[in-house]
Amino acid sequence: MRVLGLDISKASVAACLLTEKPSEPRQFYFDCRFEHFHANVTGISALLALKPDIAVMEPTGINYQKLWGTHLARAGIPVALVGHAELKAYRQQGGFLDNFDDDADGLGLACYWFDYCNSPWRFIQVRHYPITRIRELVLRLAHLNRVQSPIINRKRQDLAWQFPEVALVRTRRRETLWENLPLLWAWQAGEKKSLKYDCLLANSVGLGLTDTVKLHAQRICQLQREEIAIERELVKLLAA
Repeated sequence: MRVLGLDISKASVAACLLTEKPSEPRQFYFDCRFEHFHANVTGISALLALKPDIAVMEPTGINYQKLWGTHLARAGIPVALVGHAELKAYRQQGGFLDNFDDDADGLGLACYWFDYCNSPWRFIQVRHYPITRIRELVLRLAHLNRVQSPIINRKRQDLAWQFPEVALVRTRRRETLWENLPLLWAWQAGEKKSLKYDCLLANSVGLGLTDTVKLHAQRICQLQREEIAIERELVKLLAA
């Protein structure tokens, strides 16, 4: 059984390949040949060339783990996930080195498999695709919301002196018409016409709209289009 323990970093992995659990992990750490692969074509190819029967990793850093886990899965290599707390406790109790470096974590993950491969409850269950995808989409929506907030706040501050009559206008998409962006932002972005806002601007006490306001409106519209696409996909997944 070729068991590959992987500790994942932002742009690389530390890998420890074992065919059996060493009797003295602490000493084995100094003798083991650890591999390090970067997140590029060469690194992925070299990792798969190890031909493991299973890869063991922590589910931390979802965006980094996804890259390596997906390539392993495409190559037909199953992936087992070990919780961070479980790995930490295992290393502390199992005679491993006290220092928690990447190589030691890779060794610990591989050894963990040999000790608990017959106890599935000790591993984190891999979610089915729809559940995983829903989670990704919800996190993406939260990210887009965080990105928009400072842009909208800055825009309203500018409107307070450029076009104060609309500075506090509530801007929401109509829930039943996803394709309809908020009229105020679409009008300022030059994507929609509005006699109402044309008239208000012509008689405004403000100092006039600048190009920056238009650029902010275009950014907001683009972000909200991304939100619309995500919401549509979520509806399909939830209805399946």
